[in-house]
Amino acid sequence: MTAVVTPLALSLLGVAACALSLAVISARPELFVAALPLVLTLASLAWRRATPDYSVSHEISATRVFEGEGATVTVAVSARSPLPLIEVLAPVPSGAALVSGKNRAVLTLGAGETATFHYELSFTARGVHGLAPIAARVTDRARVLGWERRHAASTLVRVYPKVSPLRSLPRPAHTQTSIGDYVSPALGEGIEPGDIREFAPGDRIKQVHWRASLRRGRLYVTQRQRERNADVVLMLDTLAEVGAAPFTTLDASVRATAALATAYLARKDRVGLITYGGLLNWVKPASGRAQYERLADTLLRVRVAFTYVTRELILVPPRVLPPHALVIAITPLLDPRFTKATLDLAARGFDLAVLVVSPVDVLRATLRPSPVNQLACRLWQLDRRSHLDRLRRHAIAVTEWRPTVPLEEALARLGRRRPRRVPAA
Repeated sequence: MTAVVTPLALSLLGVAACALSLAVISARPELFVAALPLVLTLASLAWRRATPDYSVSHEISATRVFEGEGATVTVAVSARSPLPLIEVLAPVPSGAALVSGKNRAVLTLGAGETATFHYELSFTARGVHGLAPIAARVTDRARVLGWERRHAASTLVRVYPKVSPLRSLPRPAHTQTSIGDYVSPALGEGIEPGDIREFAPGDRIKQVHWRASLRRGRLYVTQRQRERNADVVLMLDTLAEVGAAPFTTLDASVRATAALATAYLARKDRVGLITYGGLLNWVKPASGRAQYERLADTLLRVRVAFTYVTRELILVPPRVLPPHALVIAITPLLDPRFTKATLDLAARGFDLAVLVVSPVDVLRATLRPSPVNQLACRLWQLDRRSHLDRLRRHAIAVTEWRPTVPLEEALARLGRRRPRRVPAA
């Protein structure tokens, strides 16, 4: 705790110094006599003043929230010695905004008393945010001496990207052996009827197709198609971004990635993640609630990592990028190296779909409306169309998503336009 001199004490000292100076200059002893009691009083108030004893704690109602959600912060001040006046300020952390209440309080507490105040924060940017240290200032009854202290906070708030519910998802071309929501051509235990054949020893009675059996005069059973899951790998472009946080192209890409991961995990698919940037990081495909936690923790820390070194996807192990996985690339297509990576995946025969986050609309929202800016954005849009057409000429499913419209709309177009690949003989 640091002892400080209050503005009132500085003012009184200034008055006393002026009076003493005038007494010396003018040789007027009455000025010295008038200033002496003030000096003695200030010295007696500051002499051996006991340091106040108190504690400050603050708690938050939720340490895991989504973008745009709020949490209530409670600050408690407990006095173990009398506090004539204490001023407490809880700064708003970066990436958050004060919604209601006040983050500053002025209190008077007696020994053994506790006071609390509340305020609500809204977190607008994804990431790991720590509550800022609380600044406290205590002054004595005469308001001439004060003590200041910062109380560090160890609470971390994890702000996850906002997830939009999705129904239209790109359908994988290949399925795996585990149970899922995709109807497989293989026959076996399932819900969807596939074919009808004659009854054989070992068939269950509930599989009998009675209408066909009565018509043919022999027992027939219904064969059903199995429901299988799939491997989905989301590849996120972290080479470059445009826009102002928290509405950059990377923020929009992260929200789209989180929405796709949540939707595919709900279908019992195995979902993996590759961040393609200055560092090539990945999360191995898996399913379940634990996998969602791993993906979410990775996405909230994603940042742009530019590099002049070209990263090759051949370095990714096959267990992270399975041969029959559906790869969905989420990118603003600002760096040609990511375009090269998608063409490499297509050449290697991967089931590939590209979701392009439009940087033109993101940048237009940050520019001042003017004819020159509008013309530049239109020219940039035309140039980008040529890049998208280049990908489509390689039989790659491509759709452009404007962050101002629902992601569901772009994914619906992607589902209709996905080309069917013919496997090589």
